[in-house]
Order: sequence, then structure tokens, then C-alpha cells
Amino acid sequence: MTGARQLAVLGLCLGLILAGCGSSDDEATVSKAPDKSGQISQLQKQVKRLEKRDKARQKREAAAAEAKTARVGGDVDANRILAGLPGEAGLVVGAPGGGSPDFSGGSFTTGDAWSTIKVPIAERVLDDFGGPARISSTQKANITSAITLSDNDAAAALFADLEAKHGGLEGASDAVGEMLRQAGDDETVISTQGRDSFSTYGQTDWSLANQFKYMAALAGGCISNSANRSYLLGQMASVSGSDTYGLGSAGFPAKWKGGWGPGTDGKYLVRQMGVMEVDGKQVVVAMAAIPDDGSFESGMSMLNDVARSVATRLADQVSAPTGC
Repeated sequence: MTGARQLAVLGLCLGLILAGCGSSDDEATVSKAPDKSGQISQLQKQVKRLEKRDKARQKREAAAAEAKTARVGGDVDANRILAGLPGEAGLVVGAPGGGSPDFSGGSFTTGDAWSTIKVPIAERVLDDFGGPARISSTQKANITSAITLSDNDAAAALFADLEAKHGGLEGASDAVGEMLRQAGDDETVISTQGRDSFSTYGQTDWSLANQFKYMAALAGGCISNSANRSYLLGQMASVSGSDTYGLGSAGFPAKWKGGWGPGTDGKYLVRQMGVMEVDGKQVVVAMAAIPDDGSFESGMSMLNDVARSVATRLADQVSAPTGC
């Protein structure tokens, strides 16, 4: 139990005891209320100890965030969320649209896109083949599987459709890259080189800053057309299976896509982009983690913590949606 929760529980206990110390006039004539002063005193002392401990913890967190900000840059508020995590992490948070993010931080800034690149692949298929009303039933099924279940075979089939339309690997990769250009990302180049058994496009070096641009543009209505955007975001609202970590576990309505895979050192990079609704506000998030122990499970756990902290500690400071 956290210090804050312990304080809340003790405060409730103290309140109940104090409430129990009084009695009606009729009860007073019958019996004398038991003396609870000793119990109250002990609880009050415990509350003070926990308050002192909680203040010390907050001071340590603030100092760690300041140190991390001085070391890696970004914003203190974002780094405060990331400072205590067991590994390397990065975070970019802001509003839908074409504006700049409100918060960023962490030592992780860029890495392999993994399955997050499946969203712009699906967007390009929709764009090339006539949107959700005109794509084939097979393409529609593949988009659903690629986004909601992160199915690699389905994504490969979608990319094969693009290769057929654009003259091969180079042309298909450039076509997907055009989706990122429309979102204002002039830096990311869709990879044409695979590694081991992994897809070429999954090895795209996609920074959190540029991934935020894409997700903010998609959520803010700045790219593609309304039918394609609605279809893609609808799929991202139906993610299930092993992808339900991070934004999918924060307890707020969300649309997201995750990606994960091992680096050349064997450590897993776990990342996610999406938009969640917190008290009526749309909050766009791009985040990633590489845990110290290198496991997928620890990476998911880190992003679970980050997503919940964004919702409870940063969401109210995120700006209103910006124009395109």
C-alpha cells in the first residue's frame, strides 16, 4: 500500500473513532463512553509519521526528476513519472492536432517501431484502395487482425498489397512514409532492411516525438479523410490480447496500438501510441520502455505505470486540441 493510501486509511479510522466518542443525551444517562484517547493518540502519531515519510518521498522524487531533466532534457513533470522506473523510458504527451506536445521526458527518444507501424500501413491501404467502403473483405479482415490482435501475418499481407501497387519493397515503404509526411514527420524513413525473421517495416527507426506527431494528427483529424480516420480509430479502440497494457490498462477510454520486440542485445523494447479520454479531455501519448531485466513483461508493467501516472498527474495540464 502506498503512503498516500495508508494516510487515507488511517484518516478514515481516526475519523470513525472520533465519531464514536460522542453519544446522545439519553445514552449518556445510561452508560459512560469508553475512553479511546490512547487509541486516538496512537493513530495521530502514526498519521504524522506517514505524512513525514510521504513528504520525504515526494522530495526524493522531485530531486530525481530534476537530476534526470538536467541529464536528458525534457520536462520535470514527465521525468518525475519516469525517474523511478526500473529501466530506460521515454514519454511524449499532448493534445490532438498539429501543435507541439505539452510534456516530454526520459532517456529513451527513438528506436524500432515494431508493430506500431501497422497503423500507417493500414492507413495507406485504406487510402490506396478506396477506404473502408471499398476495400476487399480480406483487406478489412487483415486490418482488424493487424491492429486489434497485432497479427504479423495480416500486416504482411497488407504490406504485400502495397508492394503490388507501388512496384515492390522500396515503393511500398515510400508509400507508407508518405502517411507520416502528411502528419508533419519529415525525418522518419520506413526501413527496407529486416533483421533475423522480423519485418523490414517493423525495424523502422521511429522517434517518440515523431510518433506523437502522427498520433496527434490522426486523433485531431489532420490526416487522411474522416471515413479512414474513423475506421482506424475504431480498430484502435478494439485492441485486445497481449496488446492490452499501458493505455489499455489505465482505466480510461482509449484508442491505442502497441509494439514490442528484442533489440540486438536481447532486451525488449516495449512501446505504445494512442489517445485516451480523461474527464472529457483527449490526451495523446507516445511512450516506450526498455526494462533493466530485458523482459517483455517488465516493459509492459513500466508502461502500465506510466499510463496511469499520465492520467492522474498530467492530463489536467494538457492543452485543448489544436488546429491542424
